Amino acid sequence: MRLVLWWIVFTAGCIWIHDMIPGIDCFGPAILVLVHQHRYREAAWLTPVWIVINEGAGDLAFGLSVLWFGGLMLIFQVLCLYLTSSNLIFLISLSILAGIWHSSVIQLMSALQEVAIPVDRILLQGVETALLFPLLWAAMTVAFKRWGKSRYVSL
Repeated sequence: MRLVLWWIVFTAGCIWIHDMIPGIDCFGPAILVLVHQHRYREAAWLTPVWIVINEGAGDLAFGLSVLWFGGLMLIFQVLCLYLTSSNLIFLISLSILAGIWHSSVIQLMSALQEVAIPVDRILLQGVETALLFPLLWAAMTVAFKRWGKSRYVSL
């Protein structure tokens, strides 16, 4: 039960951060940290929950979060082929590519839906994503190792 409570509190914290910094996604880095820590079961059941939350909170039609998370997983897996996931260059590369992917997905989805989002705003969100990604990664790595485990419950 403690683990479920932890994930509820974590999800509420991510929603609060989304509200404070529009355009920043905490769930994407969280999924990658779970995969990095080989916690596949938790990543498998949390990903659909977080997709539904992101899709419900966003202004664009369904599909943005699916593309965002799917692209992040692909970037993560490709980088793991060439670098170890505990390497600083890995994290910097992942952050830069996440920022580029973030801007690309928003640009693509807004163009497909004929929603006018200023390009400078899209690029700024990509830069913010790239800059905040390592901080989110580090904070989540520490938090998941410290509070996000339970020896009594394994989901």
